[in-house]
Amino acid sequence: MPTVNIELFKRTSPVRKIEIIRNLTQVELAGISEETILRIVKEVGRRNSGTRNYEFYIHPDRRTGNRWNSEVEGLWLYKGKLHVMVYIQLDHTDCEKTVPYDDFFRKEEYRGAVIREDRYGNPQTYYYVYDEKDKAEVIRSICLEYIHTKYKSKLNR
Repeated sequence: MPTVNIELFKRTSPVRKIEIIRNLTQVELAGISEETILRIVKEVGRRNSGTRNYEFYIHPDRRTGNRWNSEVEGLWLYKGKLHVMVYIQLDHTDCEKTVPYDDFFRKEEYRGAVIREDRYGNPQTYYYVYDEKDKAEVIRSICLEYIHTKYKSKLNR
């Protein structure tokens, strides 16, 4: 099978592209380049008016996370740098955090932390971890959202 970085942008039916993405292995998903993700964000992301910044949100039905306390909401292109938007569920509240794309998708597992005060004003640290499998599923959800957004009219027939 040709590389996914090329296959996503070929003139193939959207249904076939979705089938290809769903059948990708973890190794193939890890091979999707940052340039491909950047192109996805620029093509179908929402541009902030008056800037060169883009927001790319993943539909809640297609979002994936670490199967524990967080999920990836989308990507943010800010001043030419990609960031991952992570939604974290804490004990009594939730929060969102943006993480640099390069840090999140590094080869080893990603360990993130959020510091929040408890009801007594004491700082509490909450952790969330993404292993290689979790990150591969995040890439899959980004690619699926790209196809569903770009070819919305063709898929809803």
